[in-house]
Amino acid sequence: MKKGISGMPYIIGAAVLWGLFPVFTRIIYAEGITVMQAVAARAAVAGLIYLVIGFVKGCFSGLGGRGLVFLSLYGFASLLGTYVFYSLSIKYLSAAMAAMLLYTAPAFVIVFDRIIWKEKITPPKLIALAAAFFGSCLVVRAYDVESLVVNTAGIIFGLLSGISYSMLTVIGRAAVKRGYSAMQNTVVPAVAVGVLAGAAIPVCGLPLDSTTIILCYLALGVVGSVLPYFLYQKGLASGIDGSAASILANIEPVTATMFGVLIFADTLEAAQIVGIVVVLGGAAVGTLGQERFAVGSKEKA
Repeated sequence: MKKGISGMPYIIGAAVLWGLFPVFTRIIYAEGITVMQAVAARAAVAGLIYLVIGFVKGCFSGLGGRGLVFLSLYGFASLLGTYVFYSLSIKYLSAAMAAMLLYTAPAFVIVFDRIIWKEKITPPKLIALAAAFFGSCLVVRAYDVESLVVNTAGIIFGLLSGISYSMLTVIGRAAVKRGYSAMQNTVVPAVAVGVLAGAAIPVCGLPLDSTTIILCYLALGVVGSVLPYFLYQKGLASGIDGSAASILANIEPVTATMFGVLIFADTLEAAQIVGIVVVLGGAAVGTLGQERFAVGSKEKA
């Protein structure tokens, strides 16, 4: 198998696992677990696994106090925000709507990169921004005023999850500039979020009333966080282009939608399906088009 192509199954596998996250979340909500309890369980399970990995890989050595503080704040702004707001949006919206609002993140990255890093908004990026806005309007049924009013809280939480998710890239760029390794940028923020969540909502006090609840706790941390990340990294290590990997990962909201339809009988209107296609298409154009735009600019220089 050609280099790069061999990494595709890993990226697709990661996207499918990420798409399963809303399934476990909705099951655990039906068992009477609150949003913050689910967030605490996910953060604690993932944080514990990353803590072990961090010690094995030596991720904590040489960081110092400032490094620990910076990477911890990075985790609070990105991971914790994503955990909380995505879980809240799933509570109020369908899996499709919640997942698509999470995937407005690339559009927010473009905006924040312009504000913070002074990057130009190129034509491909403009297309991605327009597609994200128009497609998201269709997904949340902005054309139905009554539905929009009913789902206002869920939509706000969904957009906040997209902003938090974008911080993984925006602040992550600052972390790279400071010289922290990719493993440190992953492990330390996750451990910090696990510690904070565990302190805010003691894990020892989480309900353990049934096997379903316990298995969902584990699934939120392992299937929803740790395993897909390592599959994604394995795919990148196999030689697949980063842009291609990013586009393949965009099937996550599609898989989340499919699971929602198959398991929970979620329904989608034709306009919402069009919106999903528009958002994903815009992300693809924005990624591939930006690469070609950059190459063309260098050739003209």
